[in-house]
Amino acid sequence: MKVYKLDNKNFKRVLKSISLLIFWMAFAVPASAHEEDYARAMQAFEEKYKSKFAILDALEKFSWKGDFRLRYQHDQRDQAAANTLDRSRLRLRFRLGSTIHLYKDLDIGFRIVTGTLGSATSANATLDGGFGNKSFNLDRAFFKWTPKAFAVQAGKFSVPFMKSQMIWDSDVNVEGIAEQYSRKMGNTNFKLILGQFIVDEINPGDDIKLFAYQGVVEQLTDLGKFSFALAYYDYMDHEDPVTAITGTGLNNTQSEVKVLNAMGMWSDSVYGRPLKFFAEYAKNTGALAPGQPDLDTAWHVGFAYGKSGQKFGDWDFKLLYRVVQTEAVLDAFGDSDFHGGLNNNRGVKASAAIGIRKGIKLKLTYFNTREERGAKDEQQKFQSDLVFKF
Repeated sequence: MKVYKLDNKNFKRVLKSISLLIFWMAFAVPASAHEEDYARAMQAFEEKYKSKFAILDALEKFSWKGDFRLRYQHDQRDQAAANTLDRSRLRLRFRLGSTIHLYKDLDIGFRIVTGTLGSATSANATLDGGFGNKSFNLDRAFFKWTPKAFAVQAGKFSVPFMKSQMIWDSDVNVEGIAEQYSRKMGNTNFKLILGQFIVDEINPGDDIKLFAYQGVVEQLTDLGKFSFALAYYDYMDHEDPVTAITGTGLNNTQSEVKVLNAMGMWSDSVYGRPLKFFAEYAKNTGALAPGQPDLDTAWHVGFAYGKSGQKFGDWDFKLLYRVVQTEAVLDAFGDSDFHGGLNNNRGVKASAAIGIRKGIKLKLTYFNTREERGAKDEQQKFQSDLVFKF
């Protein structure tokens, strides 16, 4: 039988073992009680803040987007009647919108903007009126359902077509229903876009409605990306003299507005910056009012190079030349800055922008336009914009 000698070293080992045994006997049972107390406390905490967690879960479904623009604008106009416009003003625009992601394939969207109530082509608010408050308006409210290759949206939403400002001002938001089918085959994308919109509800009289159809083909090649679109915009019952469309325009209310629109664009990266060349042609194929049979065509050509607003010092430049005859398109929805937003024009638009930091840029735009035919109407416009996007 082997006997262990209880020297000083072994004595410390025995004493440590006894101490650990006593500690375990003293706290083993209370430890389980502490765990039960902790579980009850966590349950009470979760119940107390359950509603707050639900709010946080709901907020995660929201995606926010907006911008603020401060503009200095100077206008000059020289007409045959000798009334010359020379006006300078400061204007601002603020837009804030959100998309609510209800399900993987279903979104709800809305946006509020500054501007005059009822204006389709401008969200500007002029600094004027003795420091009076500026109004906010609802310019988007819609749902969008995207089951696989299809998309359906309804309400008030952005123009769903491939477009330019020759026909659609960038501030216009249509009202009605739009459907889209998309298909990709290799490097080729196909889109078919349909739209059914209410332009004006007239009583008494016929409502003005827009039925729109567009096909889009996008082809990626070694020489760049080519995009083509062919559209037909049929403004039903515009020709009824008692159903004048909301807004100021030169379109004769006895003329039909049925616009065939073709546009194309080439784009690629050149020296590390995007370069685009574009062209567009539109013809009103409807029956025009007496005396205006040849005023049915519009076209423009131009290019854009660069991209701004991503970092300090980045820049872009854009130049185009445009001609729009009096009955070519519906001028109530065209570019509101080009020749005062009216048809019967031809001229140049040039713009340049430089990035100040991410999301902030300074943009300069110049318009020089005149009448396409008829009495003298020469206009020049200069805009200086400080733009913040968030």
